[in-house]
Amino acid sequence: MHRAVARKPIVVCDPNPLARRLVADVLRGAGYEQIRHARDGSELMNATVECAPQIAITASRIPGVSGLEYVRAVRAGVEQVNRAMPVIIMTTTPTQSFIEAARASGVDEMLVAPFNAQALLARIDAVVRRPRQFVDSVRYIGPCRRRRMLEDFVGPHRRLSDPLDNDGLSSWESEESREAVRGCVRKLSELTFAVAPGDRRKLREIYEVVQDTRDVAEDVRDLAMAESARSLARYIAALGAARGLEADVLCTHVDAMQKLSFLGANQLDERLKLVDGLVAVVDKRLGRAA
Repeated sequence: MHRAVARKPIVVCDPNPLARRLVADVLRGAGYEQIRHARDGSELMNATVECAPQIAITASRIPGVSGLEYVRAVRAGVEQVNRAMPVIIMTTTPTQSFIEAARASGVDEMLVAPFNAQALLARIDAVVRRPRQFVDSVRYIGPCRRRRMLEDFVGPHRRLSDPLDNDGLSSWESEESREAVRGCVRKLSELTFAVAPGDRRKLREIYEVVQDTRDVAEDVRDLAMAESARSLARYIAALGAARGLEADVLCTHVDAMQKLSFLGANQLDERLKLVDGLVAVVDKRLGRAA
């Protein structure tokens, strides 16, 4: 680690002093020298204004203001703080609604408790060494929500607002857009191969890639692919790492998404049938689990 990076302060906020100390110990062990502690939203904001930290690490539930409200305040430039400052959220409730709210607020990375030192340092390394492009638009302010596995994509449809091609194709049918979506599906296929029941680490990775797939599909306006990804995300979020998670549901989604990545607009009925089938499978399995 570069000495200048190690000397820049990091703010750690959690109402639990033991949790703060554990995070601080990991950071110091990795060479970070300045750790500022905060117990609630007021102390967190004061520390952010006073010491201009390079990173803020905060629990999602803190007295005074929630972690996501803090992120939204930072992205809005409250008290002239650095709007692009990386923020890592720690949570014990990684529900689908929370994850979507966190992404929309502009969170850089997320940690699901309990987590180990390796997971924490991986998130730190991501925001320090491989920061995402900062997006400042009318609809969203924060790090680009497309994950780093797609950073090399330079096609014309990086955002939903990009214009359609001039060749008459829908945006999602262009080769650049299709390849971006296929890259996500390939990654998903690799992760779901022989996934073991109860493997929380692997399931978290799978869930992140599913969310990436949804974002990319929405960016290029492939609504069928986006809905397929939402179906799988709903299933994973509902069952988590419980042993009731069925590998065949994962495989069914991946197979269908691979087919969708090659079917065109002239095969719309087949695309819709695939999506309807996935939604029905998840409805049935979740109904049975309930």
